[in-house]
Amino acid sequence: MASLVAAFSGVFTKPRALALLQYTTVRYRRKPRWLGTAKSKLFRVPERRKQIEEEVEELKRLHNNYRTQMKAVRNFLRDEVEAYKLVSRAGLVLQSPEEEEAEWQEALRRNDEWNQQTAAVREERLAAERAARKEFILERLVLKEQREMSKQEEVEAKVRAEKEQSKTFITRENIDKAIELALVQPTSYNFALDRDGNIHRANNSSTTDNSQTN
Repeated sequence: MASLVAAFSGVFTKPRALALLQYTTVRYRRKPRWLGTAKSKLFRVPERRKQIEEEVEELKRLHNNYRTQMKAVRNFLRDEVEAYKLVSRAGLVLQSPEEEEAEWQEALRRNDEWNQQTAAVREERLAAERAARKEFILERLVLKEQREMSKQEEVEAKVRAEKEQSKTFITRENIDKAIELALVQPTSYNFALDRDGNIHRANNSSTTDNSQTN
């Protein structure tokens, strides 16, 4: 057993197994036609299959019925076409010029009537479209006017607010008064906050402001 395993292990080594896996054969399902007939079948004559007598008679009967029915259909259609041609020719021959003119005038009258009906429907549709478009434009104009009015009100409100704030602005006229007020009431931003929110001023470290900041 060990010798057999050793023999097979020597045959199916890794490079050889890899080569066998990569090797593929190409085979045709049928012989290509360009190779021609095989020599063994070159002079072979296939034997004709014999049919049963009853089957042959039944096939003949069915074929005869089919041919008879198709011939009848063709003859019927041919007669119909010939009859239609005769009727058309007779109508053309028997129709007088006055009748042709009357038929033409009737066709024109009917065409004009159809055109009038189509024009009435078209005018009604166009009128409805114009009314809808006019209403849409009016709505857009009203909305635009409302937006402009609201925008104008916002601008006026901003202008009034700026005018109110301008009273506290420092100008050339009140700059001396503002300087005197700043000297009399100095503002010191040198302070600190503890965890409880108490303010500790730098000028008086012993005192504590118990006011809470928001």
